[in-house]
Amino acid sequence: MLSTIRNLSFALILAMALTMGASVMAAENWHEDAFFGLHYDLHPNATDTNLGAETTYEHIRAMLEKVMPDFVQYDCKGHPGYTGYPTKVGSPSPGIVNDALKIWREVTRDMGIPLSIHYSGVWDSRAIELHPEWARINERGNPDPNYTSRLSAYDDALLIPQLLEVAREYDIDGMWIDGENWASRPDWSDACKALFTERTGIAEIPLKRGDPHWHEWLAFHRDLFIEHVARYTEAVHKLKPACMVTSNWMYSVRQPEEVAAPINWLSGDFDPSFGSERAMAEARFLSSRGMPWDLMAWSFLRTGDGGWTMKTAAHLCQEVSPVLAQGGAVFIYNTPQRSGRLTEWHQELLAEVAQFCRARQQYSHKTQTVPQVAVLHSESSYYLHNDPLFNFGAANHAMEGAMFALLENGYSVDVINEATLLRVMNDYPMVVVPEAAHVPDTVKDALNDYVKRGGRLLLSGDFVAEQYGELAGVRKDEREKHGGWLPAGNGAVTVTGAYQPTVLEGAVALAPALYQQDPQLNQRDFAAATRHDYGAGRVVAVHGGVFRDYYQTRYPLLRRFIGDMAAALDAPGLARAHGPWHVEMAARQKDGRLLIQLINRGVSGYLSPHRHIVENVPDAGPFTVTVPMAERPKRCYLAPDKFGLEWTWKDGMVTVNIGGLHIHNVLVVE
Repeated sequence: MLSTIRNLSFALILAMALTMGASVMAAENWHEDAFFGLHYDLHPNATDTNLGAETTYEHIRAMLEKVMPDFVQYDCKGHPGYTGYPTKVGSPSPGIVNDALKIWREVTRDMGIPLSIHYSGVWDSRAIELHPEWARINERGNPDPNYTSRLSAYDDALLIPQLLEVAREYDIDGMWIDGENWASRPDWSDACKALFTERTGIAEIPLKRGDPHWHEWLAFHRDLFIEHVARYTEAVHKLKPACMVTSNWMYSVRQPEEVAAPINWLSGDFDPSFGSERAMAEARFLSSRGMPWDLMAWSFLRTGDGGWTMKTAAHLCQEVSPVLAQGGAVFIYNTPQRSGRLTEWHQELLAEVAQFCRARQQYSHKTQTVPQVAVLHSESSYYLHNDPLFNFGAANHAMEGAMFALLENGYSVDVINEATLLRVMNDYPMVVVPEAAHVPDTVKDALNDYVKRGGRLLLSGDFVAEQYGELAGVRKDEREKHGGWLPAGNGAVTVTGAYQPTVLEGAVALAPALYQQDPQLNQRDFAAATRHDYGAGRVVAVHGGVFRDYYQTRYPLLRRFIGDMAAALDAPGLARAHGPWHVEMAARQKDGRLLIQLINRGVSGYLSPHRHIVENVPDAGPFTVTVPMAERPKRCYLAPDKFGLEWTWKDGMVTVNIGGLHIHNVLVVE
């Protein structure tokens, strides 16, 4: 029941041909098969003077033919609110010389490549400049200069008519709406206050966190945002059903509830610097959503007060690898010159990255997870602590700390929300609930049943004794909470938060809390971590904020402590990578083959606050992967990079010794 990995069929399946160009457009939702794309935007503004001046059919086609993307996204309207095409609805930039969008449409149509637009939605500074009444109002009663109100006329008078204009005039295939959930804020306009009272019956309008009905106020605004996306998506689909629409970062880690808006795919652009770390969490969460999805890497970054500069090919390949490893599509953001010219050497660098991705496409794209370790991203807890309305604050830290710590201990990790966990929990040998203090009773009851049937559960937080006492085999001790240190290896590691003393009621102590750094002499008189055998399963509980600490510190001894807690669960059916902590593993499957994705997150030299660019990725050196399998596989091999490999099968375990790993490679088991 809990060892899906043992039930896989490893019959030889011929590799499917790469999906390219016109064949992508044949799909009902072309994003289902699209794999590698390019994104270009300029955010036109009032000071532009030569937009499109150097945009020619011959130039754009020659540049795209260097890369041969499956899809392209081009500039339409950016955050300033001016369009780069001659709109009749809104505000065209005064600097338009040639209609670049028209030329891009001609080129992409002739090449058989879908063309989407980049369009800024909630954020439109020009619209507010012309229509101050369209601005959202902040808690002090002042209009926002950038972010529009969801109950203003903006959507119906400008946004929707402009999207329909572009769809009609340019026959585009998709819309990537930017500046959306992450640009949304609560709105204290009279219209919002009145509708909030009408919908909820609450007359007292909160102004800040801690005020009565604050969370109802935020939920109301999140509903307004979803209604906004649904309204423009339905309008576009009514005009052109084949035009695919998405809202940037909708239903990602920052918006973890179930999908409700009728968008066609999920997407986001991760941070210019250290994007691979952002990609690790986002790719794992988006891949659980059951929809086509992609993630975008910026091809450039800047450090401190320096200017923007291109990344290396090695940097970009490492950055997109977590997306490839989770079965997603990738695309890369490159900025044209203001004249519309594409810088040729940029396209040659992007072609190198495209070649890297194409070599891995048949081993990565549209794979499905092999359930191993599920880390809960609790939407209930997240929305009580995040930065309104959809931004992180610190509400993602414990979840991502758990993900990083478990990956760095060699496990394959999925990140899933509450609704998904309820559907698939029994497929996972191990479930982790990291410092989620407000999980609904339906989820707690399901976790209880999961453990009784043989599941392995790792809980953390100073509230575990109160909220999961019977399951964890402990009772809250009313003594004062204390922090300090945790024992790890032959030493101890500091922790910042306080840990809850407990009375053991069936559980056994795994590790004491320490008041100083000697693990033998400085023990407090209560356990920082406990283990409880419950039904046919087991629960390990850490009674403080261990995963939030790991997100903040990444201390090696804290990683060791967390690894010891996971090992204490003794979960069956888990594949493991045994080697450097920076070798990341993801157990995936496709067409009857087990496809163990392997990523080397190491770098040559060093990164620092003043050095963000990865110049080279050194070989990770030899390491081992173990995979439980009831029957001996027919063969194991590495693809597409042909590193040395030796493997054995004994007593239901495949042991694979791998000679090295550059950036991303796949262990194929048939």
